[in-house]
Amino acid sequence: QALTWPSPTSLPHGHVPQRIEVDLDYAGGRVAFRDADSETEIFAFPPAFFAGERLRPLLWLGEGPALLTL
Repeated sequence: QALTWPSPTSLPHGHVPQRIEVDLDYAGGRVAFRDADSETEIFAFPPAFFAGERLRPLLWLGEGPALLTL
């Protein structure tokens, strides 16, 4: 799920991507996640205005064993 406000947004179940690509368009106010192999969009946040603020990634893998390579 995507951690959206006021409640999380469910994502489609099924194929689990092996690699995820993060697309950031700072000027356009867009952050999106895609399956890096199929280039299928997984989720895109609604457009936002960052007002010159610094963006920092926050990744949560959930509970249980998980492997993350950056």
